[in-house]
Amino acid sequence: MEGKFRHELKYSIGYADYLSLRAKLRTVMQPDGHVDAEGKYLIRSVYFDNYRDKALREKIEGVAVREKFRIRYYNDNFSFIALEKKVKNNNLCLKLDAPVNKSQFQQLLGGDTGWMAGSGNPLVQEFCRKIQVQQLRPRVLVSYRWEPYIYAPGNVRVTLGS
Repeated sequence: MEGKFRHELKYSIGYADYLSLRAKLRTVMQPDGHVDAEGKYLIRSVYFDNYRDKALREKIEGVAVREKFRIRYYNDNFSFIALEKKVKNNNLCLKLDAPVNKSQFQQLLGGDTGWMAGSGNPLVQEFCRKIQVQQLRPRVLVSYRWEPYIYAPGNVRVTLGS
């Protein structure tokens, strides 16, 4: 599996803490280059799971080693769509992605996976096999707005979400 595992920590904070943290982050970090005028962007993710909600149950149960597949796009712009595989291994996270065009995305949502078998992309081919073997289907659309900050010298990213 290509890619590099990284730490991904998530915390829930109140609104007052959000305002304070945002003010501090802005003094030492830069906004991500893809944000809008408000310093945020909209993310929509279509998550795939089987009829027993295996990926969801593993997350809720805190299974240490797990994976999930999603298709993600930003700001309702379909010029960049990515198939993503997210792997969790204890406290480490790995994200792999492959580009998907709008037509392929629409076909996939409709249950047509014919285009995938001929793909030269290993992640698309793996996803195609897992759709067949694990009976993965589009299960939920999740939408949220991120406010991402980057600290390039330390390869640090802090994302505030709502």
